[in-house]
Amino acid sequence: MIGVLSPIERKRTGTSGWRALAMAVLVGLAVSACGDDGPTTPKPASLPELFGDQLYRADGSQVSVQVLDGVPVIGVYFASPGCPACGGFTPLLVDAYTQLQADGRPFGVVLVSGGISEATLFEYMTEAGMPWLAVSSQSDRVNALLQRWNVRWVPTLIVIDGAGNILSLAGREDVTGNGAGAYDLWLAASAGS
Repeated sequence: MIGVLSPIERKRTGTSGWRALAMAVLVGLAVSACGDDGPTTPKPASLPELFGDQLYRADGSQVSVQVLDGVPVIGVYFASPGCPACGGFTPLLVDAYTQLQADGRPFGVVLVSGGISEATLFEYMTEAGMPWLAVSSQSDRVNALLQRWNVRWVPTLIVIDGAGNILSLAGREDVTGNGAGAYDLWLAASAGS
């Protein structure tokens, strides 16, 4: 799923048919190598260790990962522009994010989407109304993050605290069932860690 090229990306790169399928299979193999059990709980890591020093906004501008310093709840959102389920979940996450921001509750989201160009990443973020940050789609960190949490499908939302501790491996389900109220669940998990 994460390796499926969107129609925009196929048009831009001239990749179609068997080449698109081959790219999807290669990325799928990288995801499959993660294991069969779904998301896992590795040891905490610092935000720069997870995401690198630079993140990106939808307009293509770079920001330091330090913009997330002091943010107690961070969603790591694995999604792809060619994924119908992502198209259904992303608006729910945008609504929860927007509500939390309006309420003054610090919540960060970092998009992780690989197998696409940077231009397609920014276009995807813009078209989906994603007001948050992203890891470079061309970075080795995409596969490292997929492997770190054994992400097997998209959309997946892993929720961590600012120290990299896992607050929820089921962030998608949390948001789907509770909207912005999921934040309280995550804060409670943070207090317990």
